[in-house]
Amino acid sequence: MPLPTHIDPRKLALQGNVLEGTVNVGDLPRLESSVNSVCGPLEAKVQFGLDESRAKIVNGDARVSVETICQRCLDPLVVELTAEFAVQVIWSEDHINRVAANYEPWLVLDKMANLNELLEDEILLALPLVNYHVVGECTGDTFLEEVEAVGDEIVPDNPFNVLLQLKK
Repeated sequence: MPLPTHIDPRKLALQGNVLEGTVNVGDLPRLESSVNSVCGPLEAKVQFGLDESRAKIVNGDARVSVETICQRCLDPLVVELTAEFAVQVIWSEDHINRVAANYEPWLVLDKMANLNELLEDEILLALPLVNYHVVGECTGDTFLEEVEAVGDEIVPDNPFNVLLQLKK
């Protein structure tokens, strides 16, 4: 079931609602431009509520598979992205100092907020800085330095390792 795009987070928090569903790939333009392709809809569960101080909070998680490029072999690589988030809804930038330490601020200036933007932000933060295949499955593994153990130490393979062994 698709998640609504525009929501009133304050009202949903007062009611303690939970939204669970998907977001279409076309509604995630920044994610699409950051990867080769998005392999399916983004799945999310978003729970609205109030904390002990009656602040409006939103907790949830989002999951999506994306195809990127392996930085070692330049072949396609599928990466499973998962993001868990906890945000506190605030009305203006003046309220940022009131956000509890265990929440990130979610600035909602109007009555309605774009839920897709929040979910896309969280997934973008979950993107790895560099993408590699698992060692042994990558065609670029031949370019990795071989490492050999000398005693209890792990020393990169180089021509001077023989001198290190003679020294001991």
